[in-house]
Amino acid sequence: MKLTCSFLALASSRLIAAVPTVARNAAQAEAGSCRDVVIPVHVTKSAAGKFSTDAYDVNVLFALAARETLVTADYNISARICEPPANVTTLDTVQILAHGATFNKQMWDFPYKPESHSWTRRMTRAGYTTVAVDLLGAGNSSFPDGLLEAQTETNVQVMHQVVQKIRAGTYVDRVFKQVAFVGFSIGGIIANGIADKYPQDVDVFVFIGISWDLTWIYPAFLAGLQSSARTIDPERWGNLEPYYQTQPTLAAREVACFYGDYDKEALETDFATRDFDTLGAAITFTYHLIAAPDFTGPVFLGIGENDGTFCGGPKCGSQPYALYDKFPAASSHSVKVYENTGHAILYHHSGERLMDDVEQFLAGQRP
Repeated sequence: MKLTCSFLALASSRLIAAVPTVARNAAQAEAGSCRDVVIPVHVTKSAAGKFSTDAYDVNVLFALAARETLVTADYNISARICEPPANVTTLDTVQILAHGATFNKQMWDFPYKPESHSWTRRMTRAGYTTVAVDLLGAGNSSFPDGLLEAQTETNVQVMHQVVQKIRAGTYVDRVFKQVAFVGFSIGGIIANGIADKYPQDVDVFVFIGISWDLTWIYPAFLAGLQSSARTIDPERWGNLEPYYQTQPTLAAREVACFYGDYDKEALETDFATRDFDTLGAAITFTYHLIAAPDFTGPVFLGIGENDGTFCGGPKCGSQPYALYDKFPAASSHSVKVYENTGHAILYHHSGERLMDDVEQFLAGQRP
């Protein structure tokens, strides 16, 4: 089943229509050029046995816990490629951007105050080409079974293929010397899985909004009160499977993603443009918070000090510094913790400092 988030497209079209044509053209020239592509991928089933929600049994859980894929299938992955403006020298590093659960690729070019909150605008102006991807079951990518298919290991395999295609120069029309994978929340957890299974895929990892404190993460995740999207808004999301879920209220979204120093309008914009998580991803994401002993490149972690999901309590303690233990062979480690900041860092006032730090970090790793 292939679905799209038409409400996001409608919201975006209304925002664009409100901007005079001359101003839009000037902004686009300054920000560089973007284009949307569809990347086909094929995932092969790795778990032994047959799996079906019609004949559901505990072997589904065992297979998911073993970080296996349960279905052989073809998927279409939506991505937006953005290049530097004409007056900026293009660097030899491409950034592949993976969003979090209940987000989509739009998070990297957030419509509220993009001059402060748009990762894409900031990085393309610095010379980077970016490839923002809709994960499986989000945005304009394929929407398969929300338990058996749209789960973390399937996304690891999907993003492994996307990375391989981008590294080969497919879709980006050139071969870059360096691939940097930037993953936020579950996008960072997927990156963790890639670093473990495919340590040669990526040259640099940037993790945003994750830690490895398993005693805290899952109960805190449940505090976001995610519910089946089709019951939250039947008119808008009634055609989704029940395994697709999101936050039902603004207050639940705030608990899950915000804290401290942010604009109320940023929260409201985020809530209006939120996307979906799946039950499959929610069950499996902690299985992928693991060590990646064979990855030898540099790693960066940025996290809000008050990240309600990934910090064990009101403030982060030592949890983010587990990066050193989880990536013992990395050539360099950098950990940045941002005060008065919740999970969705880019939507907080500290988002600009995060982008400063990542840009400085990447500048030190250029080939």
